[in-house]
Amino acid sequence: MKILNLHGFLGEADNKNYKALCNIFPPEDIISPQLAYMDTSPQELLEQLAVIADSDDFIIVGQSLGGWYADKLSRRFMRPCILTNPCYYPHELELISASGISPEFTEQYRSMSEYCKNERSYTLCSDGDTVLPDNYSNCAKLSEQVVRVHGSHSTIENIGEHISELLAEIKNDSRKAAIDA
Repeated sequence: MKILNLHGFLGEADNKNYKALCNIFPPEDIISPQLAYMDTSPQELLEQLAVIADSDDFIIVGQSLGGWYADKLSRRFMRPCILTNPCYYPHELELISASGISPEFTEQYRSMSEYCKNERSYTLCSDGDTVLPDNYSNCAKLSEQVVRVHGSHSTIENIGEHISELLAEIKNDSRKAAIDA
């Protein structure tokens, strides 16, 4: 099993999730690309990531806007994903819409956003998130399992422990076992 780690908007490939994952997995089992959200349309970026996700048995981990992409890949390939403070509706987030990003990209985010639950999604939602305040209700609508955790948008306390616990749940998930068979 490998990990595809997707950072958030204006984030870095070696984000907190990546660092926590490196304490759980060998770094060579983690792919964490630097994503050009400002310069690449959501459709094009999703297709680029799909090529990676389809190449091996990945669990997809996504932080914030990376969570939006992780959710899409999870649904497409029926693979589990772990989302940390996911941005489910990027077109509604002022940080993105006011960043100078192409209005065409914002419209793609709107038209591609999901409004139904992903049964393969495991979500960590911070109680002190100021970027996506009150995001728990969105997470609960769109993720099968949501855990409220302490921390801010980009810094979840004890992130490695939380991710390890979710990985154990994924390992014991009968749906994953059926897919792997």
